[in-house]
Amino acid sequence: MNDLLHRLSFKKSDLWIALGFLVCYLAIYDAKLDLGGDNAGYYILGQSLHSGQGYTDIHLPGAPSAKHFPPGYPAVLAVFMTISDSFDFLKWMNGLLFLGALLMLQRLFVRMTENALLAWTALGLTLLNAHLLRSSTILMSEIPFLFFSVATLTCLVKWKDSETAFWKSPWFWAMLVLSSASYHIRTAGLALIAGIGLYLLFEKKWTAAVGYGVGFIGLALPWFLRGKALGGNPYLQQLIQVNPYRPEEGVLTASGWVDRIQTNGWRYLTQELPNGLFPKLDVVYSQDEPTGFFLYGSLLLILVVFGTFKMPKLRMMWAGYLAASAAIFLLWPEVWFGVRFMQPLIPFLLLAATVGAWETLQWAQNRFKLPSWVSSPYMLMAAGLIQLSAVTKLRTESEAPVGTQYANYFNIGRYAGQNLPADAIVATYKPALFYLYAQRPCVRFPSIEDNDAFIAKLKEQGVTHVVVDQLGYSAIGRYVVPAIQKYPERFPLILQLPNPDTYLLQLK
Repeated sequence: MNDLLHRLSFKKSDLWIALGFLVCYLAIYDAKLDLGGDNAGYYILGQSLHSGQGYTDIHLPGAPSAKHFPPGYPAVLAVFMTISDSFDFLKWMNGLLFLGALLMLQRLFVRMTENALLAWTALGLTLLNAHLLRSSTILMSEIPFLFFSVATLTCLVKWKDSETAFWKSPWFWAMLVLSSASYHIRTAGLALIAGIGLYLLFEKKWTAAVGYGVGFIGLALPWFLRGKALGGNPYLQQLIQVNPYRPEEGVLTASGWVDRIQTNGWRYLTQELPNGLFPKLDVVYSQDEPTGFFLYGSLLLILVVFGTFKMPKLRMMWAGYLAASAAIFLLWPEVWFGVRFMQPLIPFLLLAATVGAWETLQWAQNRFKLPSWVSSPYMLMAAGLIQLSAVTKLRTESEAPVGTQYANYFNIGRYAGQNLPADAIVATYKPALFYLYAQRPCVRFPSIEDNDAFIAKLKEQGVTHVVVDQLGYSAIGRYVVPAIQKYPERFPLILQLPNPDTYLLQLK
């Protein structure tokens, strides 16, 4: 009985991780709804599943079948909604998924480094990473994907340790199901699938690699066939476009692909990598590369590659995952920039960089006869101080009110919900976000520069009202305002909110 209780009890390390998470999470928790449209879209899809309406875009006219987002995260939200559909509750559930990922990462890191201090250093840097902390408080897919992908890798390690034929091992089948769930949470999860496949091939586990590939195809096939029946996967269609937000620019040529790879590679080196691992190194994407960031990015890349090479255990598992992810990042449309896409890799990048830095310090100590404290892992823990300033900034942002441009936008939505007829259809730049307040069907403005064709498309969609906001997106000035200025008589004013001017117009 004592042995059973011992195995069921939490380790002291788990309690320390949970305590550290709770302190950080409470410090930066932001009760405000994230201002990106995607988190509203996930919430709406979760509502649709929870209410029994199927996987449909209930915020669009006619509630068509949803095909933009994969169904994994909305399904997770729908499960949580059986308890409560409040934003605060769902945000906390995302936070608990981050805690679960940290608990599994601690064990993986110890296994990969065979050095507890290095593992704890990398875990501390992960916990204090402002990007991951921020994502753990909003309704987006990054943290759920991190949780399921780390659970997948944990099962892979458990199966490898068991030395059991794959068809007999519950760990192998759990890995297959969890990796499939990861793919259905984020399409970019294909990198995880490819990474596991490469690892199995590196380990010469031929039959397991075939079994894993066949099993994954079987689990992914229903979603693929559904998307094909609905007109194809929008991600794949957008991937080949020069700019998914300006479809009039057409599709990429051969030279366009080369330019995209070069541009993405340079941006990840000089902006995403340094900012992703150390958010204190802030970047502004509308400006050129910040001074010195090429050196920061190059140093971190060297440390990551060196640390991967020197990883005592499971380095091929991580190397395969990293290589497959890098290939996807380089092919991604240039307008899809930011750290968001690489967030699930950040814990492992921090681990590899930590190992690389420690190995470098050991070499320097031996080469130049430096004091022994130079190569101590405690030296690396000082990097956590760099992370703290970004966490402090998160706390400040969490206490700040919503900007007036968004406050006006949401108030327009509330007015629409109270005063527009139930069959009204509103055209706006962020239809999912607006729907949360208006509870009226919404559509996004068509990307059509010709004024007459623009209005004709609105009428084809059944649009009855138009919102002109000041959220800062160029589409308003490019497509919407010129049409209103050309035909002002067709857009009578219903409501105007000042500072900044935000309008609700009727479309005649």
